[in-house]
Amino acid sequence: MTIREKRERKMNMIAKTCIGCRRAISPVIAALILASVLCIIVFAASNLANDIVSAQVEDAQFEQAKYVMVSLDKLIKRIIHEPKSSGYVKTSFWKVTPYFERNVGNLTLEAPNLEITIPINIVKIKGGPRVSISVEENLVGNESLIVRDAVGSLGNVKVYQLSGSGAYISLDYARLRCINTGRNISYYNGTGYEPYNTIEITLVKIEFRDFMVSEQASFIAKNIEITPIQRDVGKGNFAIIVKRTDLNKTESITLVDLGGDPNHRTLINAAIITIEVSILGGI
Repeated sequence: MTIREKRERKMNMIAKTCIGCRRAISPVIAALILASVLCIIVFAASNLANDIVSAQVEDAQFEQAKYVMVSLDKLIKRIIHEPKSSGYVKTSFWKVTPYFERNVGNLTLEAPNLEITIPINIVKIKGGPRVSISVEENLVGNESLIVRDAVGSLGNVKVYQLSGSGAYISLDYARLRCINTGRNISYYNGTGYEPYNTIEITLVKIEFRDFMVSEQASFIAKNIEITPIQRDVGKGNFAIIVKRTDLNKTESITLVDLGGDPNHRTLINAAIITIEVSILGGI
């Protein structure tokens, strides 16, 4: 056998060995690739399932938070005319976050011989990162500054989406009730009885105290005091003006709008009701 033939024979043996190795290795590589792909699919499916479950839990918690905020408003309504009375609403803050937003603006009442200004404090609950609200909704009341009847809500529970921040539920009392409770009611003026218009104005001043949040907690509301204010504004028509600074909003109503008689004197009876709100964990 020549040297050339020996070299070719050696090269053929090396080639056959390499082909055999590739045939032996290929199934192993294929199995590894398949296992990797399956792991990726399982991991992605698991993450998707977790996201779906988390989104459902966050939505459920946000719906519960709506009920909690409406219940807090009902509690405040119950204690609003009973000084030193109080109550609580139990809740959970697992997937939602409460806030006390202090001094966002002022609510100012202007009438003859009378000006009252109270700070606007708002209770808020923020939904989880997967909660989204497409349409703003008032669950209780509205953003009107003047409630003109005895049954309208002074509280406004609102659900809304804040761009770049998330979904919120808010409760505020940035309005007043103004009603005519009597026309031509006679009051003693020192020398005799004289007919009067009687206008009743009610404002709720929210104050915050304790803020101790845990997964299980309670909103606590307490009627701290009722401050009465009375003014005799004489005869003639006049306007009651209400301003909300954070919304740059103004509304007004006149004695005639309220059904009063400008030919008689008017007595304004105003009441500022201070409600203290706290969050305490574990209660």
